[in-house]
Amino acid sequence: MTGKRILALIIDWASAILVVQVIPNAPEYGTQRNSLLTLIIFALEVILFTWLMGASFGQRIVGLRVKDFVKDSNPSLLQSIFRTLLIVLIIPPLLADSDGRGLHDRLAKTKITNV
Repeated sequence: MTGKRILALIIDWASAILVVQVIPNAPEYGTQRNSLLTLIIFALEVILFTWLMGASFGQRIVGLRVKDFVKDSNPSLLQSIFRTLLIVLIIPPLLADSDGRGLHDRLAKTKITNV
């Protein structure tokens, strides 16, 4: 499942880059403002899609789903925000427990499952 998670992250990041490129008057590619805008678009996409559909765009494509660890339902808006902020920090997804749950999932009380 780790390979799927990495592929989903790459798809989400690539889609954020594409969205920024089609925004009129967006900062030139490779600039700090462009990078910040890409990060913001990435975070918003992941937060909203995870909260509303239980999976980011990339996770949906590769067949993964994010669930509340206790309720086994879509994560709440607060869980989605917290989980995404931890992902943006990069380190938490790299630290996984024996069950394969990243630190960001453990702290947000979420889990990743196959669809």
